[in-house]
Amino acid sequence: MRFTSEIDLRDHFWMMYSRSNKNIIAYQFEAKARTGATDLVTIEKVKNKDRSGFHIEICSFEFKLDDLQKVFAQAYANSAFSHKSFVVVPANKRRAIEDNYTDYYKKYPSIGCIAVDHPEDNGGRYKMFHYAHARLDCELQLNQEILKLCCKVL
Repeated sequence: MRFTSEIDLRDHFWMMYSRSNKNIIAYQFEAKARTGATDLVTIEKVKNKDRSGFHIEICSFEFKLDDLQKVFAQAYANSAFSHKSFVVVPANKRRAIEDNYTDYYKKYPSIGCIAVDHPEDNGGRYKMFHYAHARLDCELQLNQEILKLCCKVL
């Protein structure tokens, strides 16, 4: 089976992601963080690597069924204000991304990729097949929409 709309892909991914990720402290769909809006932004509380405490990470997600060039351009635009930016596609697009975008990962390490199975296939699971490396706080641009989202929960 295949997803018939980006909203179906987004909604199914969100159902699975929000159930499995207990670090999410705030989120917003269609966040006006940039021109054209970002499909999903999450504010996540993440343990430090040395286990001494936690830090906050801003993650953005763009969902696309087909236009891979556009989704990577959108993920790049989101990286201005996000620690991590993710491209989320149906599972059948994974091979196309792996075959055509490996150089992109080297150039933009804060962009990751997630493939989502249709609910009728494999239980509708998602798989992060390229991990994003978090950008430093000092590399992010301040953004009113993101600050407002953070202030709702802090």
